[in-house]
Amino acid sequence: MPIIISRNMRSQGKEDATISDGIVLVVQQSDEWRKLCQQIVVLTNAQQACFIFFATNTITVIASDHKPSIWSEDDYRQLLKENQFYQLLDKPKEPHNNYVAIPIKRGELTALLLLTYVNNQPAAPSFLSLKDEQTSLLDILALQGALLWQEQHWYGAAAHGFDNEERPVPEVSSGGLFKRLKQLFHQAPILVNAFDAQGRCILWNQACEKTFGWSRAEIKSHPSPFLLFYPDGEERQRMISALHTSNHSEFVEWRPFNRAGQRLTILWAHVSLPHGGALCVGHDISQQIQALNEQRLAANVFESSYDGIVISDPHHRITHINSAFTRITGFTPADIIGRSPYQPTHIVFESKFYLSLREQLKTQDYWHGELNGRRKNDEQCILRLAVTVVRDEKGQVVNHVTILSDITHLKQHENNLKHQAFHDSLTGIPNRLLFGELLERAITTNQRNQSQLAVCYLDLDGFKLVNDSFGHAAGDNLLIEVSQRLAAITRGCDAVARLGGDEFVLLFSGLNSKQECDSILQRVKKVICEPVILDEGVVTISASIGVALYPQDADEAELLLRYADQAMYQAKAQGKNDYVFFDVTLQQQARSATQRLEQLQEGFRRGEFLLHYQPAIDLKTQQVIRLEALLRWSHPELGLLAPADFLPVLNGSYLELELGLWVVKQILEQLQLWQAQGLTLTVSINVGTGQLLHKDFVNQFSQLLALYPSSFSRLLALEFQEKALLSDVQAAMAVLQCCRDLGVSTTLDNFGLGHASLNHLHQLPLDAIKIDRSFISDLLTNQRHVSLVQSVIQLAAALKLGVTAEGVEKHEQSDRLQELGCFQIQGYGVALPMPAEQVQEWLGVWERSDKRLGQVQAK
Repeated sequence: MPIIISRNMRSQGKEDATISDGIVLVVQQSDEWRKLCQQIVVLTNAQQACFIFFATNTITVIASDHKPSIWSEDDYRQLLKENQFYQLLDKPKEPHNNYVAIPIKRGELTALLLLTYVNNQPAAPSFLSLKDEQTSLLDILALQGALLWQEQHWYGAAAHGFDNEERPVPEVSSGGLFKRLKQLFHQAPILVNAFDAQGRCILWNQACEKTFGWSRAEIKSHPSPFLLFYPDGEERQRMISALHTSNHSEFVEWRPFNRAGQRLTILWAHVSLPHGGALCVGHDISQQIQALNEQRLAANVFESSYDGIVISDPHHRITHINSAFTRITGFTPADIIGRSPYQPTHIVFESKFYLSLREQLKTQDYWHGELNGRRKNDEQCILRLAVTVVRDEKGQVVNHVTILSDITHLKQHENNLKHQAFHDSLTGIPNRLLFGELLERAITTNQRNQSQLAVCYLDLDGFKLVNDSFGHAAGDNLLIEVSQRLAAITRGCDAVARLGGDEFVLLFSGLNSKQECDSILQRVKKVICEPVILDEGVVTISASIGVALYPQDADEAELLLRYADQAMYQAKAQGKNDYVFFDVTLQQQARSATQRLEQLQEGFRRGEFLLHYQPAIDLKTQQVIRLEALLRWSHPELGLLAPADFLPVLNGSYLELELGLWVVKQILEQLQLWQAQGLTLTVSINVGTGQLLHKDFVNQFSQLLALYPSSFSRLLALEFQEKALLSDVQAAMAVLQCCRDLGVSTTLDNFGLGHASLNHLHQLPLDAIKIDRSFISDLLTNQRHVSLVQSVIQLAAALKLGVTAEGVEKHEQSDRLQELGCFQIQGYGVALPMPAEQVQEWLGVWERSDKRLGQVQAK
C-alpha cells in the first residue's frame, strides 16, 4: 500500500489523515496508483515504493516502516543536471537500502516515486531488463514528473524572488532562465499574481495593473489587497479560503472589483506555494461575459419582441424570423427560411415593393414606411416596416434586418377617427371641415375647366316644431332622412354636408349656366317637401336656400359660403320654402352690419352706454315690485338710442357677452349705491340668447356676484326670450337652473310670440312670465287677444308662476288685466324709463300720488 504525503490535497476516496511535523499523511485507496506501484515494485524487484513530496528546501523521505530521512536537494538537482530521470543512488543514506528516485505526476499531485531495495540488492539489472513498453511507460511518467518538479521549484522561486531583485534565486538550469521567466511573468497577456500566506501581494504583473487599475507598488504596499477586490466580507473570505484549501488547475469564475468600482469577471486558476499562499493565473473575460449577456439579451429581444423581426442575407434570402413574425403573417420558419419573401408562393408583400426596396437599399442603409401586406391565409393587413442594412468593418453588406409591426387595427381606428373628424356623426355625410376641402378642390377643377359651381346654403323650415313636438329622436330621424334624400340627387362631382342643427350645404359643380342651377334647386325643393314617415307620425317640412355662384359672386371658398348664408336669410325673410341667389345688396347689408358693430365697439370703449330703469308695480298693493334695466346708447351724433336701434347688430356678435356682463356689473354697483341711500330694490336684467347660451356666461356671472354681498343675488331677475329655447332647450334649462341655484330669479320675456312655449313651460326652472306688449296694446278691442291673455294668466296660476303684463299705458288696460287676474304691470302708463339718479325722486312722487296711471313721471 503506497503512502501519499501531501499538504492541503483533496482526497478522492476513503481516507485517514494524521498531522505530523506540519505534513499531512493521507492514505488513499487509488486503484490506478496502487496497481502502478505494485507493478513497479514487482518489475524492479524492489521491496517498497512510496511518494516523496517537497518540504521547505529539502525532500523528506517517509517509508512505511522507516523513520523519515533527509535526502539532499542537491542530490536530486544533480540527477536532473545529468538528465537522468531514474537511477540507483550512489550514496544511500541508510547502509542496508538502495533507492531509485523517479519524478512523477498524478492529477494535482507533484511527487517523487522512491523505490527501496533492502540489503543493497542490486536493482539495475532487473530494472534495465524491463520490456520496451514498460520502460517507455516509466520514461513518460518520469519525464512528466521531473518537469512538474521543476515547475514546482520555479513556483517557489517566483514566490520569493520574481518581484524582489535582491533575493537570491536557485538556478535550475542556465543563468538566463530566471530573467526570461521574470520577463514572461510581467509581460504575459494573461493575469499573473501571487499572494503569501498572510494575503499580501508578492507578484503583480502588467496585465493585472491594466485590468485592475492599481500599480504593482500600490498593491504590494497594501496590507490586505483582498479588501480592494472584495469589499463584501463574506465574498472576500470565500476567496481567501479557496486559495488556502486547494490548488485549482481548472479555471473558476470570480467577480472582483477594479479601481473604478466596476465588477469584473475573471477566470482564476492557482497552485499553492511551498511556504503558503498561492500563485494565480487568470483571464479577464468581462468583455466576453458582457458580449455574451448582450447576445443573450439580443436573442431574448429577438424572440420576445412584440414586433416581427426578419433577418436576411446580402441576397435577401431569409435566415431568421422570430415568433412575432409568425404571429403577424402566419408564415412559419419552415415556410420562409432560405426563401425570398416575394417568391410567388410566399408573398408577404407585392414583389414590386421588394424590387423598389432593393434598389433603394443600394444607396441608403435604412428605409421605413407603411404598406399593405398579405398573411398566409390571404387576409389583407397593413404593416409598418423598418429595414436596416448591416455592414461589416469593410463596408460589405452582411445582413438586412427588417422590423415589422401590424398596424391594421391602428389604421382602422385612425380611419375611423378621420371619418369622425370629417363627417357628421348623426347622418354620416361630410361636415363643415370636409366640405371646405371639397369646395377648394371644386374651385380648382372648375377654374381649370372654365365651368361654374353653386354653393347652396339650406336651412329646414319647421324643423324646430317637429323636434319640440315629437322629441329629439324624431328630429334626428328627420335629419337623417333629409341627408339621404340630398345625397341621392348629387352627382359624383357634387357634395352635400351638414353644418350643424338643421343646416345643410350643397355643392353643385361643372355647371354651364344659372338656369342649370335653377333646375337642380327645383329638384332639391321637391325632395325636401315630400312627406317624411316617422314613428311618431307623418311630417312635412320645407327649406330656405341661399345660393352663391362661382365665379360670378366670388372666387374664394369662404366668401362663397358666407354669401350663400346671407342669401338663405333673405329666403327666410321672403316667406321660406324658396331659394334666393346672392346679390350685391345682401353684401352691402352685411358690410353695413359689420360697420355698425365696429361703431358699437368704439362707443362701448368710449363709455357711451348707460342704463335706464323702468318700474313695474303690483296693482293690489300699489307698490313697486321691481325695476327693469334697459340699455341705452348715447350716440354722439344720433343722440340717445333705444335697444331696437342697435341690438339686432349686437346679437350673436363677439361683443354681446362683454357688454352684457358690463350691464350686470353696473346694476350691482347701482344696488350698492341705493342700499347706501336706504333703498332696497329688485332689478331685472335682459339677457340675450347669445349671452345666455355662451359657454362662459355662468362662470363669469357667478364671479361678478361673488364680488358683492350675497344678498344681492336675491335682488336680481334674469329676463330671457323664447328664442333661447328654440336654439337649445337643454342648454338653456341648464343655465337657468344654475342661475336659480345662485339665488337669481328667472323670467320668460315676450311670452306668447313663440310656438314652442307651452311645450317647455312646465319643464323650465322659471319664476315668472311676461305677456308680450303686442297682446296688451289692443286688449280693449281684440277679443282674441283677451282670450289668449286670459289663458296665459290661468296657465301661470296653474304652474304657480308670477305673471306681468308689458306695455300697459292706460288705466283701462290695467283695469281689464285685473279683471282677468293679472295684477303686475309695467309700461309707459306707470313710468317712462329713467336714469338711475331719478329713481329715488320718482319713488317719492309715486308714494305721494293717487297711483293713477299716466300721471306720475320723474322730472
